[in-house]
Amino acid sequence: MNELMMSLTAGVIAIFATMTGSFSGGATSLIMFPLIMMFVMSNYMDALTVNKIATMFMTIAASRIHYKRLKINVPLFVTFLISGLIGTAIGTYILQYYPNEDLFKQILAACLIGMGIYMFFSKDKGVRPRDHRKINGKVFLAAFIFSLGINVLNGIFGGTGLLMTLFFVLYLKTTYIESMIYTMPVYAIINIIQTTYLVQTTNVVLKYPLLAITMACCGLLGGIIGTKLQYLKGNAWVKRVSFVAMLAIGIKIFLG
Repeated sequence: MNELMMSLTAGVIAIFATMTGSFSGGATSLIMFPLIMMFVMSNYMDALTVNKIATMFMTIAASRIHYKRLKINVPLFVTFLISGLIGTAIGTYILQYYPNEDLFKQILAACLIGMGIYMFFSKDKGVRPRDHRKINGKVFLAAFIFSLGINVLNGIFGGTGLLMTLFFVLYLKTTYIESMIYTMPVYAIINIIQTTYLVQTTNVVLKYPLLAITMACCGLLGGIIGTKLQYLKGNAWVKRVSFVAMLAIGIKIFLG
């Protein structure tokens, strides 16, 4: 397949995945990465890098929109960011030197399916505004440990932003849309750093410049459309799409 066809195919995949991911609150890479591997390129590291380029621009676009509408607790944000960077660095190291990711995929699949089922039976959680959990030392510790754990998986194959969204909904008692002011900026910064490293390691931009530009543009477009749709449709629709995404992706990963 020549680079033009690769770019067109990857662009369609990227718009669909980033629009879905920015609307549901994450899991973009879990949709996009396997499709890139299946239809565009089979090299794991190259496909991951291309995927991360689109995801990076999606989270940047979504963050900009959310920042204008929502308030943020800076210490909590920093806690998620630092632990997320550490976890992603560990995951990226594991990917490079211990590239058998099957165990981690099964763990992620179990988390997605379990949380999806729980959310299905929790009718009001994430939909209607509730009194948020008080931010104290226990919350900071829980946030640090949780973010560290899920971002080890993020470093290996990405797409764990949806789990962070659920942490805010289930533990901190936010709505889905309220959680985005943390999820999207945290992953925007993580993705910028990880993508920069992967681009330098794989030289994808030099090997496939048109493909890299296409993924950046489509990621940006998908992020804008998905985030605008969030505010247009509201928390109930975000919850429905998140549930479908969690269950479908979890089953797909579990079955292989």
